[in-house]
Amino acid sequence: MPRIARKDLNTSFLHVMVQGVNKEYIFNNTKYIEQYLRLIRENKANYELTIIAYCIMNNHAHFLVYTEDINSFGKFMQKINLLYAQMYNKREKRCGVLFRNRYQIEPIYDIKHLINCIKYIHLNPVKARIVSKCEDYVYSSYLDFIFNKGATQSDVMINIFGNKCDYLELFNQTYEREFMDIDNSTDKKYYIIEGIKEFTKENSIEIVEIMSDRERLKQLINFLKNEWEINYIDISKFFEMSRGIIDSLKTK
Repeated sequence: MPRIARKDLNTSFLHVMVQGVNKEYIFNNTKYIEQYLRLIRENKANYELTIIAYCIMNNHAHFLVYTEDINSFGKFMQKINLLYAQMYNKREKRCGVLFRNRYQIEPIYDIKHLINCIKYIHLNPVKARIVSKCEDYVYSSYLDFIFNKGATQSDVMINIFGNKCDYLELFNQTYEREFMDIDNSTDKKYYIIEGIKEFTKENSIEIVEIMSDRERLKQLINFLKNEWEINYIDISKFFEMSRGIIDSLKTK
């Protein structure tokens, strides 16, 4: 395989997200997460794809995938999600759809986009306040990158970055606090909800009380902005408030 020029990445790289229907916590314990990862490991070789990076959260999961056959990739996702749903529904004694919209994908077009996608995936548990450092989260590929194991040693990654890439240094040099967004802002809403949960817990207050108290609402909005790094536009959309109202609640 010839070396790939850094500026010439094509859409064979895909950022993929799966999420529980109604944001249900479908990966809510270690056994379920390990089962989903096992299904991926056992089936990916049959569909000629490489899982470059991943992170499994409670109600959703992110993957960076390399595939030269989008149709084969679709069959792979259909199979592992079907098998997982069958197992999960049986154990939880539930029925019906488990995954929201099956899955979402976003193509990766250049090296900066690729690196930021890998960083975005690994930062998920940090942004969700589950851990303080990426390396402390077990169910992601972060340590594989730092120690040059797993997918980092695949032909795909070696052809882009070389045989002995210092990914930690690469990420630090390239990162510009940019996060790739999944269509319909699913992750933004997730982080806003988690931020609200943290605020209400810390202040022993219910969200209905906050919404009827201007000073408390102001505190919450600025907490989301400063502590969770959520921009005012997304906060405005989430609360269905005009930008004028949000602007009036900003900390001056």
